Formats: sequence, C-alpha cells, structure tokens
Amino acid sequence: MSKRMVAVLATLAAILAVGAGATPGSAAPAATRLAAAVEDRAVDAQPVGLTACNGGAQEASFVRMQDTPTGLVENGAFAPLPGASIPVNIPAGDSDQLVIIVSAEARLQGQTVTYTAPMDFLQVRILINGVPVGPNDLSFTTGAGESDATQACKRVSAPAAAAAVYTVSVEWLIVDQGANNVLTGTLDDWTLNVQVSN
Repeated sequence: MSKRMVAVLATLAAILAVGAGATPGSAAPAATRLAAAVEDRAVDAQPVGLTACNGGAQEASFVRMQDTPTGLVENGAFAPLPGASIPVNIPAGDSDQLVIIVSAEARLQGQTVTYTAPMDFLQVRILINGVPVGPNDLSFTTGAGESDATQACKRVSAPAAAAAVYTVSVEWLIVDQGANNVLTGTLDDWTLNVQVSN
C-alpha cells in the first residue's frame, strides 16, 4: 500500500472518529480536510466560468496528422508533441478567431487502479505562442486505450503596421497522483486542426 493511501486512510479514520460526535456546524471543516487529503490534480484548477469566443466566416483550416505512435515517459514536466505545431499568419490590422481541435488515440499504462480518484492521468494542453489556452488541468485519458479530443478558442490580432504569426502547438504530461508506480503514455493517430475565422 502506498504512503499516500495510508495517509488518506488515516485521515479518513480520524474524520470518521470526530464525525461520530460532530454537530452539523462542524461538518464543513471535516469535509475540507478530506478533500485536501485526496486532492485530485485533474480537477483542482480554479474555474474560469462561462466565456464567449465568437467568429464569423471561416478563412482557413490547417491540419497536421500523425499515424505513428509517440511515447512519453513519466518525468513531471510537459513535453512538446513532435510535429504538432502550426504557424498561423494574421494580416496587418486584422483580428481572427482560432478554433483549435486536438484528437488522438491515447493510452496510459502502468497505473495500478485506473478509475479510483485521485487517479493517474495523461494530460494534453494547447498553446498559442507558448501560452496555454483552453481547459484547465485537462484529464485527456486515464485508460489503457481510447479516442479522446479537446479544443480551445482564442481571438488573436496583428498591429496595423505589420502582420503577426501565432504558433499553435500541443504539449503533454503524465500525472502520477501518488508517485507510486512507473507510468508510460502513448498518443497515436492524432490530429491537430486549426480553424481560422474572421
């Protein structure tokens, strides 16, 4: 049994012991302690809330595809997905909407219990000029093989004096919640699609 699991069980036992004589007003602190003990990094980012990213007529669509599997070993840092990079030229004085879609066959291998929170997961993020856009802390897959997708939307612009180039890219990361096993990830048959609209 991992050290993290032992700590979680000890915390849960303490909460149950206190909860037996707890009053309704003391339930919130116990719930807070339990949430902290089993923090899941797949869902702990601060929410942004409902936003809008509207565009008009489509001007262009750029696609990169790869049908050769790409592997990733657990290293605690985001790594670029090789080949998943598309430059987009924005004319001087123009403003365009970028809708970015990433799909892939994803596999995470080496996890001991796949669907018990907090669970290990493979994270994928979309960047524009090196800055992440789209969902926070996206859990792309926790499984040993499935097709998954995510998307993002952002309006970008160029100054009146000169055109601008925005580079859309993809990075991925293996998240080992308990740091108690050796994980590997694979992305296969992936597609990166950037749609440009006015």
